[in-house]
Amino acid sequence: MIHPNIKQNIELLQWFYRFLHIWKFLEKYIRSHDISPQAEDFPVHTWDKKKFVMKWSIVKKILSEIYLHPDKKNIFWYMVEINAFKGIFSITREMLETQVDFQLFLRHRLKEQYDTFEQIIRFLRNALNHIETADVKITLDNFIKQKDYLSKEKHISKIVLDIKYADYFIERTGSKEYGLDITIDFRSLKAGQKIFDIIPLHQTYLLAEFCFNLSEIYRGVVQRAAKKTYPRSSKRN
Repeated sequence: MIHPNIKQNIELLQWFYRFLHIWKFLEKYIRSHDISPQAEDFPVHTWDKKKFVMKWSIVKKILSEIYLHPDKKNIFWYMVEINAFKGIFSITREMLETQVDFQLFLRHRLKEQYDTFEQIIRFLRNALNHIETADVKITLDNFIKQKDYLSKEKHISKIVLDIKYADYFIERTGSKEYGLDITIDFRSLKAGQKIFDIIPLHQTYLLAEFCFNLSEIYRGVVQRAAKKTYPRSSKRN
């Protein structure tokens, strides 16, 4: 059986991943459909029978700007992507730190790639959890300790995550070339760099998908193992 804490972690991670999908779809829809005339005040029920009213004027303005300027970055791009990535990578990092069974599972599957995966998740978690600018620039505090650790303890400055699903997960089907490829050279990192200039946005999406898939594969493996360990008893007459 999956430990309740891990189960909750997986559910939250997957909620963030699905949140990313549904809101990116809504962004696409709003870019091509002007629904601003439908904006109206609406209540959000909070607690103790109270409600907070969301203003139609704010909603109308946002919807109009997105529709009139579909090629420009908008509030959806920033809030949806950044918060979804932040949630996915933060929860993954939490699971690596606190859930021993999950960590052992990934060490067994990812083999020599595990440490690199863990370091990239750590970097993104740190950077996304301490955003100070709208264009998502890193600060020295985001990476200096990690840079020193890699240099002094591992004697490296560059980490490369090059994973093809087919090489590590027999549960996955499809192209044998599908995977992700992320490189971070900590020696060249500088405060003020944009996070998606360091790790391209496309690779960040692939990494988010990878974290989701890891949680799905892990859950499936544990559930199958539980069925083998505790087979259903036969019916008695």
